[in-house]
Amino acid sequence: MTSVYAPADGIAPPTVIPAAPAEVFARAARHGDEHVVKLADAILDAYAVSGDDRLLTAPGYAGQLI
Repeated sequence: MTSVYAPADGIAPPTVIPAAPAEVFARAARHGDEHVVKLADAILDAYAVSGDDRLLTAPGYAGQLI
């Protein structure tokens, strides 16, 4: 998909401001899309196990794309 539809000169992903886990879920809930909420829930489970702060940007990025 990327090779067909991505611009030839590339594109920078949207900037997502990191947040605490509770705020990550609150943002997803405010977004309202069920896929963003489900992703946030799954990401928070993964974050609880790994502690990797990079995970906390994924729901916000998905919310910008949807």
